[in-house]
Amino acid sequence: MAISDVNSTHGGKVFQATRELGLPLEKILDFSASINPLGMPEAVHKAAVDAISTSIHYPEVDAASFIDRLAECYELDHANFLAGSGSTELIYLVPRCFRPAKALIVAPAFSEYARSLQQVGCRTETVALSADDDFSFDAEKVLSAVDGTTDLVFLANPGNPTGTGIERKGLQQLADRLPENCLLVVDEAFIDFCPELSIIEEVDERPNLIVLRSLTKFYAIPGLRAGYLAASSELIQQLRSFSAPWTLATPAIAAARSCLLEKDYRERSLKLIPQWRQQLVDGLRALNLHVYPSDANYLLVRLPKDGRTAGTVSQVLLQQGVLIRDCSDFVSLDERYFRIAVRGAQENLRLLSGLKGILL
Repeated sequence: MAISDVNSTHGGKVFQATRELGLPLEKILDFSASINPLGMPEAVHKAAVDAISTSIHYPEVDAASFIDRLAECYELDHANFLAGSGSTELIYLVPRCFRPAKALIVAPAFSEYARSLQQVGCRTETVALSADDDFSFDAEKVLSAVDGTTDLVFLANPGNPTGTGIERKGLQQLADRLPENCLLVVDEAFIDFCPELSIIEEVDERPNLIVLRSLTKFYAIPGLRAGYLAASSELIQQLRSFSAPWTLATPAIAAARSCLLEKDYRERSLKLIPQWRQQLVDGLRALNLHVYPSDANYLLVRLPKDGRTAGTVSQVLLQQGVLIRDCSDFVSLDERYFRIAVRGAQENLRLLSGLKGILL
């Protein structure tokens, strides 16, 4: 992979960066992947390591012990959940199961939504939220793009790469007014950073609602690949028939169970990350950059119209061992947009210093 590819398509390409730059992993500062800067909780790490000794046996076929804990946490039934190897696997499972002919994607959006739909021959359309309105959710705009042939609506809460959260009443309004045969798929991969916005507890009463969740972002376990899907028991039954067995390895199941017990870690994260996010917002605006409001652990940033692009900025930073996410390949965004993760105070200062050297 060429250097120019490290910041494209997806973030988090630290191993490619180490090979291309000849730097050790600890010298790479990754702002391209939006992972909790507090790192993996100690108890989660221990649970995963301890589970290796039992990995001489096959894992639970459907991660039942993890599902049991989810049901307890959300006061829903075991039949309302399905585990997956990260939420991306589940993004692909939904179209494979329901075979929509036409789907609507609320943009800008994670590229895997379109890819998963196109793989099953689904025609995709996008409805773009307005940059002038800070990408705030507009239920009426989405509904105006839905017609009797729309089988599925895909969106993220909070948005990715925007970080903009959607109030529950906005999603409820959308769900209430969609055609009866139209599925609403809400990707809540980053919702743990703004849990009050989640609609997951409504899956049992909304037969057309599917909620995707990830543990990899908030609990900093992207290499373990653990996520889940929540929906009505009827939808779960259909999805399960298309799901492969043993989707989670034994260490991933153990880590996932442990994540759900991390109350102190959650509280600490929800206290510190907004502070570090504001530090970045203030520093970026001091560099004459436009920063969009965010409810998540990342920020969408727009360069001024001075000829510089996110691609050129990301390449200069990459030579310094700093990765950011060039967002020019997102639908409705252009070459001036990039996304950065919120990291700890000292790491944020290093990024701001690097940007200052490029922009001022």
